[in-house]
Amino acid sequence: MTERSLSYLVRHAHRAFVRCLAEELAPYDLNVAEWAILRVLWQREGMTQVELAQRMRVHKASLTPTLTALERKECIQRIRGEDRRKIHLELTEKGRDLEKTLVPYGILNNNLALARINPRDAETARRVLETIIENLDGSSHEKS
Repeated sequence: MTERSLSYLVRHAHRAFVRCLAEELAPYDLNVAEWAILRVLWQREGMTQVELAQRMRVHKASLTPTLTALERKECIQRIRGEDRRKIHLELTEKGRDLEKTLVPYGILNNNLALARINPRDAETARRVLETIIENLDGSSHEKS
C-alpha cells in the first residue's frame, strides 16, 4: 500500500482530525471516543446502548468502557426502562451543558480541514466518501 493510496490518505486524515480534536477536548477531561458518544446523544437522547452502537457503527460491547467513563464523569446516566432489559442513556445536566462548549470544536476542526479547499471540491469529496462507505458497508467482501 503506497502513501498515495486512498485508504492510506483517509486513515491519515482521520488521525489528523482525531489529534486536533483530542487537543481541544483535553482541558475538559474528555477523549474523542467520549465526545463521539456525547455527539450522538446530543442529537437523540434516551437511546439504548444497542441503538447507540448501531448509530455509531460499532459493536455494543466496545461502548461499555467509554459509557462507564462518561457515567463516572457525570456526563450520562443509565436509566432502566419499563422493559427492565433495556437501559436507556440519558445526558446529565453536565452532559447537556457540554454541548454548547464542545460542538464548536468539531465545527472548527472541520473548517480548519477545509480551509484551502474549494467548496465544490469539498462537496465532491464528501459525496465520494459517502459512496465509498456505502460500497464497503454493503459489501461482505464479495466480488461482483
